[in-house]
Amino acid sequence: MAQRSVRTEDKQAIRLHRYMLGVYSYSLALALLAAANALGFIHPGTAIGIALACIATNAVLYALFRSGFNLRFADPSLTKPQVYIGITLLMIGLYSVDVGRGISLGLCFFAFLFGIFRLSTRELMTVTLYTLAAYALVINLLMHWRPESIQNVQQEWFNWMLLALTLPWFSMIGGRIRDLRDRLRERKRELQDAIGTIQAMATRDEVTGLYNRAFFTESLGHALAQAQRHDRSLALLLIDVDRFKLINDSLGHAVGDEALREIGGRIAGCVRGSDLVARLGGDEFVALIESVSAPQALHEIAQKIIEAVARPLELDRRELALSVSIGVVTMPGDGSDAATLMRNADVAMYRAKAQGRNRYSFYTREMSEHADERLALELDLHRAIERGELRVLYQPKVAVADGGIRGAEALLRWQHPRLGLLAPNRFIDLAEETGAIVPIGRWVLKEACARAAAWGGPYSIAVNLSARQFSDPGLLATVEEALRASGLDAALLELEITESMVMEEPEAAAQTMHKLRALGTQLSMDDFGTGYSSLGYLKRFPLTTVKLDRSFVRDLPLDDDDVAIARAVLAMAHSLRMDVTAEGVERADQLEFLRREGCLSYQGYYCSPPVAEADLLSLLETKGSEPGREWAVEAAGR
Repeated sequence: MAQRSVRTEDKQAIRLHRYMLGVYSYSLALALLAAANALGFIHPGTAIGIALACIATNAVLYALFRSGFNLRFADPSLTKPQVYIGITLLMIGLYSVDVGRGISLGLCFFAFLFGIFRLSTRELMTVTLYTLAAYALVINLLMHWRPESIQNVQQEWFNWMLLALTLPWFSMIGGRIRDLRDRLRERKRELQDAIGTIQAMATRDEVTGLYNRAFFTESLGHALAQAQRHDRSLALLLIDVDRFKLINDSLGHAVGDEALREIGGRIAGCVRGSDLVARLGGDEFVALIESVSAPQALHEIAQKIIEAVARPLELDRRELALSVSIGVVTMPGDGSDAATLMRNADVAMYRAKAQGRNRYSFYTREMSEHADERLALELDLHRAIERGELRVLYQPKVAVADGGIRGAEALLRWQHPRLGLLAPNRFIDLAEETGAIVPIGRWVLKEACARAAAWGGPYSIAVNLSARQFSDPGLLATVEEALRASGLDAALLELEITESMVMEEPEAAAQTMHKLRALGTQLSMDDFGTGYSSLGYLKRFPLTTVKLDRSFVRDLPLDDDDVAIARAVLAMAHSLRMDVTAEGVERADQLEFLRREGCLSYQGYYCSPPVAEADLLSLLETKGSEPGREWAVEAAGR
C-alpha cells in the first residue's frame, strides 16, 4: 500500500510538471495578446477578456492537479480537456482579432502539442474535425456579425482549407509519435520487469521470498562497515529448524517448502522492518539486527522467534509442531568480520541443539574451544580404524541362578593417541552425526564375532547396533559376512537395539528384525523402559531378550517404584516368552532380588567391569562359581 502511494505521488508530480509546460504556452499566448493589442489588431476589452479566460482556465486546472481531484477522471492528465480548451480559447481570439487572423491560425498546431504524446491518431483526428468545425463557425459568425473585419472571404476559406489539408497529417504524425512512445514505454517496462526479475533471482530466495545468502553476505559486509565507522553494534541470529528432514521425508518436499515459507514469514514478523531476514539454504535462516539497544533485546527477539515458530502449523491436513535452535552473536564482542561472526553463530547454534533444541544460545569463547576440539576429534575418528586405535572390551553376562558366565557384551573404546582411552560417550554421538559409526560398527561386529568364535564353548557375544547401522541397507550383508568370516554360530550372536531406534518407524524396524532373526541371531532390546515402550508394538517384534535398564536396578530392592517396574518388566517378558538381563548390578541385595523374581542373567560391577579379552578369558576359566564379596569390591575399584 505504501509503495502504491509513492508511485501515485510520483505520477502526480510528473502531471503537474507537464501542466506547468502548458502554463508557459499560455504565458506566450498572453504576450501575443498584449502585442496584438498594442499593434491595434484586437480591442483592449476583448484582449483582457481572453486573457482573464486563460488565467481562470489555468487556475482551475492547477487546483485540480494540486488537490488530486484530477485522479477521479479516466485520464488524470486531463489531456483532452486541455487540448479542447486551448482550441476553444484560440477560436475566441481568432473571432476577436481584426488583422493577422491567418497567421494566428498557426497557433492551432501549438495547441495540438498538448496532446501530441498523449492522444491516439483517432483522438487527434477528432480534435482536427473539432478545430475545422470551430474555425468554419468563426468564419460564418464573422460574415454575419463582423463583416467589416473580413478583408477577403476567399482568403479566410483558403486558410480553412489549408488547415483541412495540414491538420490531418499533423494528427497522423502525432498519433504515430504517441504509438512509438507507447512502444518505447512498454519496452522500458518490460526491461524494468526483466531487470527486477533478475534482481529478485539474484537477491531473493525462490522458496520463501526472503533474501538469499548472496544478498545477506553483501548486506552483512556493508552493515559491518557502517557499524565500525559509526561505533555501533549489531547482532546475528542463526536459526536452524529442528529435525526438518523428517518433514521432507514423511510429507514430501512440497509440504516442506510450504513449511519453510511459513517459518520464514514468522521469523520476519519477529524483527523490526529495518532488520534483515534471509534464508541461507536448506532449513537455515539468519536475522541481521543492526543498532542493538541492549543485550536483553536480543533475548526477547530470540525467545519471540522460538514461540512464533512453535505455534501449531497446519499443512497437508496435518498439524505440525516445529521448533528452532538459535545461535546469537554480537559485534564487536564475538567478532568484527563476517566470517568470524558466522562461524561463531554456527557454534552457538549447535550448542543450543546439544542442549536439547527449541532454545537459543549466546556465543562464548569456550564454545569455540570445544568446537575446535570436536573438529579435531572428528578428523581423528575417521582414521581410528586404519590406525588400529579402536579397542573392544568385554563385560560378562552372568547367570543369576548359578553365577556362571554365559557370554559377554562387546563394548567399544577408543585408544586416542593424545587423549588416552576414551569411553563411548566421548565419541559415539560424533560418529553418529558424521556417519563414521557405520564402518566403526562394522569393524566392532566382525571383531567381536571373530574373538567369540576363538573362545570356543557356548559363550554368546552381544553387540550394540547404532541407529544408523540399523537403518543401513547393508546391515544384513554385514552380519552374514561377520558370521561367515568368523565361523561363529549365529545363535551365539546377540544384536542389541534400543527402543528409540525401532519406534521411529516400527513397521520397517519389524521387517529388519525378522530378517535378522531369520539368520539365526538373537535380538535384545537395550535400555528397556527408558524410551517409547509400547506393548502393542513390542509383541510384534521378534525379540529374544529385554534388558532392564540400570536406572531401574540402581535402587533395588529399596525403592518401591523400581521394585514395581522390575517386577512388571519380568512378568511381561515371561508372558511373551522373552528372557530378561538386568544391567548395572553392583550389590548382593540387588542380585538376590533378581534371583527371587526369576531374572535370567545380569551384567554389572558385582561380577566385573568391562575388561580386555585376556581378563575375560581368565574369568571364563572360573565360570562355574558365583563371585564373592571380595571380588565385587575389587571389581568395583577397577
